[in-house]
Order: sequence, then C-alpha cells, then structure tokens
Amino acid sequence: MEQLGTFQQAHQKVLADIQRFLKTVNNLSSMPCTTAETGIAILDRLRRETYEDLNQIQHEHLIVRAAEWLLAEQKCPPETQWFWNPRQTGDNSEPDLRGSHSGAVAVSAEITTSEKPVGTIDSRMQKTLAKLAEMQGAKFYFVRTPQMQQRANTKITK
Repeated sequence: MEQLGTFQQAHQKVLADIQRFLKTVNNLSSMPCTTAETGIAILDRLRRETYEDLNQIQHEHLIVRAAEWLLAEQKCPPETQWFWNPRQTGDNSEPDLRGSHSGAVAVSAEITTSEKPVGTIDSRMQKTLAKLAEMQGAKFYFVRTPQMQQRANTKITK
C-alpha cells in the first residue's frame, strides 16, 4: 500500500491522471478515419490504451472521496494516516483504503465504481465483502450507485 498523502495531493494525482487520459483519448480520436478498417484499428487502439485508466481513475477518485467522507462523518480520528491501493494492486490482505491511528488499523475500506451488480461484478462483490470481513478496524464498502448499494446490503444481511 502507498501512503495517500494529503487529500489535496491525492486530488491532484487524480486530476493529472484524468488530464493524461483525456489527452490520449483526444489524440486517438483525432486520427483520420476514412474506412471501416482504419476506424476499427483506431477503436482497438483506443480500447487498449485507455480501458484500464478509464476504470482505475474512477476508482482512485472514489477512494479519496471515501477517506474524506470517513473523516467528515467522524468515523475515525482526524489524525488518521491514510494508505491506499489507487490502482487496485493490493493483495488479498490489503483493502483499497486503510486508515491507521496510534499504530493500529482504525478503518479498512473497499471501493467499487461498478454501476450494476450483474454477472462477474455480483460474484466479485461477494468475495470483496468476505475479504473485508476479515480485515481489522471499522469496515466500510463504498459503492457509487443505488443498485450496488441495494445488492451489497442484501449480501451483508445474508
């Protein structure tokens, strides 16, 4: 896990990632497209060069927003030190966001930006919630949509 730093620094990282992403999209989308074949080649390149960032940048942003919410809602002490896996690179023992205070884990949080709990996303939610249940500190699962919240609540209740 990496230290999150200040929220301002984290927001600046997210903004820089967004700007780099949009520059790539702009460059690729301005390529000349005169045939279906060239268009497909551009689309293929667009997918290869942007797909991962499209998902991960949203994940990074929601992690920062989650930490800000936890502090604003007084779910942890103001002196909490934040650590994150901004690109979902942690292993099974690490959450997306961890808050530590006085040498102990105060908060463990998992974050998803998925829109709907269907297929792989639904089964991944179950695994993520089970992983989170084994972690230290207060546990939080942050989602972005009402559909994901409803499904998570159902899984937690069961």
